[in-house]
Amino acid sequence: MKFKYSFIKTIIIGCGLFLVSCNKTDFLEIRPGGTTVLTVDAIKTSDDLKKLMISAYAQINSAGFMNGNPLVSADVMADDAVTTSSIFDWSQIVGHSMDLFNPRGRDTWNNTYLAINRANVASSSTIADPILATADPAVVSQLKADAAYIRGLGFFHLVRFFGLPYSDATKNIAGRGIVIRLRGTTTITESFDKLQRSTVEEVYTQIITDLKFASANLPATRTTWNNGFATRDAAKALLAKVYFFKGDMPNAVTEAKPVMQSGTYDLDADVITKYSRATTTGGTTKEVIFAIPSVSATNNLWGGLTGAYRTNNTNGAIPQFSPSASLLAAYTPAKDLRYNKFFVTKNGVVYTKKFDYAAMDAIVTGFDELLLIYAEALASSGAPADLAEAVLWLNKIEKRAYGAPVTTVAAGQAGIIDAVRKERRLELSFRGERLHELKRLKLDVRGDAWDSRKVMFQIPDDEQSGNPGIILN
Repeated sequence: MKFKYSFIKTIIIGCGLFLVSCNKTDFLEIRPGGTTVLTVDAIKTSDDLKKLMISAYAQINSAGFMNGNPLVSADVMADDAVTTSSIFDWSQIVGHSMDLFNPRGRDTWNNTYLAINRANVASSSTIADPILATADPAVVSQLKADAAYIRGLGFFHLVRFFGLPYSDATKNIAGRGIVIRLRGTTTITESFDKLQRSTVEEVYTQIITDLKFASANLPATRTTWNNGFATRDAAKALLAKVYFFKGDMPNAVTEAKPVMQSGTYDLDADVITKYSRATTTGGTTKEVIFAIPSVSATNNLWGGLTGAYRTNNTNGAIPQFSPSASLLAAYTPAKDLRYNKFFVTKNGVVYTKKFDYAAMDAIVTGFDELLLIYAEALASSGAPADLAEAVLWLNKIEKRAYGAPVTTVAAGQAGIIDAVRKERRLELSFRGERLHELKRLKLDVRGDAWDSRKVMFQIPDDEQSGNPGIILN
């Protein structure tokens, strides 16, 4: 099956719903297509709630969520990317000295919670409750499933940047996860409800609960509302990733397996296809499980990544972000076919050209990433059959990268896992995973410990102002 792309209309909700700094009492505004205005008082039907849910999906591509800025931040904070920028934001990120005023951290916290709150308002709030009480049960189920998916994605995004990494030593430390917000707030009174940060264990438990509900209740395909909505497979793939980062490999296998074996997805013949897909002509890829699609250069939903890395700017501007020497050394240019696909040298400096496009779809979940999750999770069991299957999947990545399979079962469990982890870095470069991978493996992050506060964003000033008792990093 080909991955379907369709336009998600830009729908804006003003004032950041959950922020106590907002001083309006009737501030929920939706502008479908930029034409009509829907205020709190105007939300009367389940169709209105559907429009609100579209806005929640649109918010996934805000600057602090999947648009790209946090992904760039993660790679600069780690050891995959470097920058020549000396502005406040990036100087702090490079120096592991982020404070409560860091704009990247503030955007990540605020924009992600805004998406969560929009989803919550549409599915569980003082506005939604009376409408849903008499709505078609199928509509209610779908709204709640969409909200659960967005909340699961959002909480996972936040806990990896603001919380401690999941481990036996860190999972139950009080207040070291994030704030779990499950109901939408639409009034100042509601927004003043102060909530403390939960433990990392509690956050992961909520994420898993949400994604299990989403995977059980989302449609297998989306042919109504909008094709940019999450599907059952999108939820299962994300759930597999959550279990993977929790270290629960058996459950990661369980959730990934039906998606891997569905036949719906596969690696594209060309590693760059999923990035270069012609958005304006309806191109397709089998390597994307879920993405929010762009439709034009003015609707560039991976703008944070293209803005940081793009090398073919029409004005000739040289990007301020480039691959680190450490990352480049991890490739073998003479053997790795990805090298010339991913990199270009200008004025003696190597840059990535993965994002050399005017408009890009924001890839939320790719089949290549799920494949590598599945392979490592299988190999972690050590069972001969699992090792053999892990190698088969890994070989698909290797064949595309090197022209032929590289790893065999003879490498043993440790060798197979090392090979998978190597390909995770090379295949997923510049997609914001390196920081979280180092933390997962309990490896130092450019000289700082994997669980150091220095490699976490700090709770931003906005949250501290409205929620002064919140535990800080």
